[in-house]
Amino acid sequence: MTELNSSARTVLIERARKLAQPVAETGRISLEDEASTSVLVVSLGDERAGIALGYTIEVYRASELTPIPGARPPVAGAIAWRGRVLTVLDIAHTRRQPIAMTEATRILVIGRRTAVFGIVADEVDDVRYLNAHEINPVENISTARSEFVRGMTADAVVVLDVPALIARFAPTQQSTGAPRE
Repeated sequence: MTELNSSARTVLIERARKLAQPVAETGRISLEDEASTSVLVVSLGDERAGIALGYTIEVYRASELTPIPGARPPVAGAIAWRGRVLTVLDIAHTRRQPIAMTEATRILVIGRRTAVFGIVADEVDDVRYLNAHEINPVENISTARSEFVRGMTADAVVVLDVPALIARFAPTQQSTGAPRE
């Protein structure tokens, strides 16, 4: 029995080492390059969407959004998160009513190494493991939206391209005059 525990411990240590490896500097997780990926399935309006877990820093429960005067969609407001102000987006394609913060509403804190913004999720459903072949191209999608959609599963989960969302909606940094690295 000790031998089995030792073997299991060795396997777990090796898995932990692999998981602790830093992501490549590009930080981009590609569904095409990986055999499978983990996504958080959430409700965004009447649509179910999959967001790569590698870009989900936290699923946060907020009781209210603070409006940002003059902000244009998809900016829904801001929240206080871990001592900082975090801009929150509403990317629900099918939302017909204003956002209602309910017991089920969550803010998905999105980023790679640091939080970039939050996304309003009406409900968090599940974590799923998807193989690349399970994600089919979406036909009849607007050009503006196609930039952020990788595809759709057979059971109508829209798989979002989180790096594209980050590239498009990340707040711009104020220049300090120092050169960028």
